[in-house]
Amino acid sequence: MFIQALLVGLIVFIGKADYFVGTAMLERPIVLGALVGAVLGNISLGVQLGFQLELAFMGMQAIGASVPPDMVVGSVLGTAFAISTGGGIDTALTIAMPAAILSSFIVNLFYGVITPLMAHSADRYAEQANDKGIERVFLANGFLFDGTFAIISFIAFMFGGNAVSSLVASIPTWLTNGISIAAGILPALGFAQLISMILSKDVTVYLLLGFLLTAYLNVPTIGVVCFSIVVVGILLMVKEYLPVKAIAEGENKDDNEF
Repeated sequence: MFIQALLVGLIVFIGKADYFVGTAMLERPIVLGALVGAVLGNISLGVQLGFQLELAFMGMQAIGASVPPDMVVGSVLGTAFAISTGGGIDTALTIAMPAAILSSFIVNLFYGVITPLMAHSADRYAEQANDKGIERVFLANGFLFDGTFAIISFIAFMFGGNAVSSLVASIPTWLTNGISIAAGILPALGFAQLISMILSKDVTVYLLLGFLLTAYLNVPTIGVVCFSIVVVGILLMVKEYLPVKAIAEGENKDDNEF
């Protein structure tokens, strides 16, 4: 159990390192779910839970100064406890959402207090033209940030197993059914939030085409993608034959007509 908890904490460290080493999609639930499944001996279930949590967290994005629920900690602990207790996506969501929300408070603490203090240290090194000092501050902040959540996840999985098992066993059927229904609604909500940010009159017709293909012709997702590739190809070919209206640079109309 100790080794498994240690590896769960390491997976959280890897997921958080996406902000530390550069965006590599390490924080995505489907990646973390596969890693948790490999550690706990059920990689197939880990990938399935990660995929479903991916849909649940899809619409939770940081906009401006807002900090969304912590997808990394929620995904890892939700998947880990679901596998260890023999549960499914309802168990994963039951654990993932509260864990993600609680973890986001600690993220806020870092963003609002700890990181600004360390940034001031980096500013002092910058005034001294000490690039090595700046590098040490950023590395220390990265390791402190990642390590904090890794330790929290290690402790939660190490000592929270019995509590979570009792919690899962005490959940009534009606609540479990409700969570399962919510799990089906969340992906639609996530897609709706994403679409609301990119929706325009130029893309609406294509979204409508995809919906009609799925709803009325029962075309699967792969089929919709193939149709989309064909439509893009047609548009590119049509573009080649459209006349290009070009006005010479600096050309002015003669307004002196009288």
